[in-house]
Amino acid sequence: MEERIASTRGFKVYYGIYVLAGFALLAWFARTMPGGHWRDLLLFFTLIVIADSVQISLPRGGASIYASSPIDLAGIVLFGPAVMAVCEAAATLVTEGIFQRRPLIKVLFNVPLLVMTVGISGIVYESFGPLADIGSPLFLVPLFAAGITYYLFNTWSVSFVIALDSSRNPLHVWRQNYMWNFFHILAFLPVGAVIALLYRNSGPWTIALFIVPLFLARYSFQLYLDMRETHINTVAALTSAIDASDPFTHGHSYRVSRYALRVAREMGLSSKQLETLEYAALLHDIGKIAIQNDVLLKVGPLTDEEWKALRSHPDIGADIVEQLKFLREAVDVIRCHHERPDGSGYPRGLRGEEIPVMANILNVVDAFDAMTSDRPYRKALPIERVLEELETYRGRQFHAEVTDLMLGMYRRGEFPIIVEADATTEIYDSLVEHIQI
Repeated sequence: MEERIASTRGFKVYYGIYVLAGFALLAWFARTMPGGHWRDLLLFFTLIVIADSVQISLPRGGASIYASSPIDLAGIVLFGPAVMAVCEAAATLVTEGIFQRRPLIKVLFNVPLLVMTVGISGIVYESFGPLADIGSPLFLVPLFAAGITYYLFNTWSVSFVIALDSSRNPLHVWRQNYMWNFFHILAFLPVGAVIALLYRNSGPWTIALFIVPLFLARYSFQLYLDMRETHINTVAALTSAIDASDPFTHGHSYRVSRYALRVAREMGLSSKQLETLEYAALLHDIGKIAIQNDVLLKVGPLTDEEWKALRSHPDIGADIVEQLKFLREAVDVIRCHHERPDGSGYPRGLRGEEIPVMANILNVVDAFDAMTSDRPYRKALPIERVLEELETYRGRQFHAEVTDLMLGMYRRGEFPIIVEADATTEIYDSLVEHIQI
């Protein structure tokens, strides 16, 4: 898991306590570690270093994927928490301190993070007593408990770091960044069990059988990552086309996506929902490329026919996006982003709960950006007037909960107005922030 480094007082206290506790536990494990395991420790140390050397890093995003979890769990079953905690500490120092050359402040956090993750998981495993005997199939029960502990302790430790850094709710951070990984740890459990059983029954040479699959897994992840990068580039190109079709709203799609993500994170939407919402926000006006410029750029009032043409853009945009399989989940959000809670919106006149949550978010932030930026027919409105409009039409034109949440964020200084944006570069960078594997 990847942690962020901050300089807030809360972070410093948390960091200091965490590092001291981790190294104290490591010292206790080193003192109580049973003898006679040096060959085993060296073998598992080597396997962990190899596994961590084939990590996958998301482009420009900072997150990484490691494959050492099943090795840790297998070592816990075979040798206990003390041996594996010392093994993980040594492997982390080598991979992050020597091979990857990470900053010392990160290495000093990751070592105790993995020591405590492995150590506490191992203590949970051993607490099952005779049930933890690998000679019985029932050892899978404590292994499952240890695996869940491993996952929860590791992800929550890092979630608190991120929450302290960004002044966010730790539960929201965990849901958005790590809840998706729960099924991965379930998949790792049988792998850990197989490594332990083969090592116990067939000997240390079986460790070599897992080296090639690690590299194959890396290759598969890289192919997947390349595909996702193609998706991101596609969205960035489409967004640039939207800006080119209407120069007066240049950057509008980007700003709307930033505003939408702020609100969605505050609401605690999942990582997958954030991804869908960002795609939808960036492409919500793509249907306007089918509208003539004399309508889009008209300064005076629109005729009935012109209004009819303009109001067709959500359907046109949804139909365009629907042709791309990876954007299918954003279709309804795009189609419904001009629907209103009171049923006066378009194109379908939906009301209340009939409108998707993400479309409600998009509707509010789209109007916010429209009012706070210059348009061909008027200058940007004063922010006091914008807030007044949102409050006046709350529950009718704008979803009440979304409006209240956004207004509250603004009044707390958590919703600054975005003035400019380099759409192509910043859209790419923002999309990879929460793309998960």
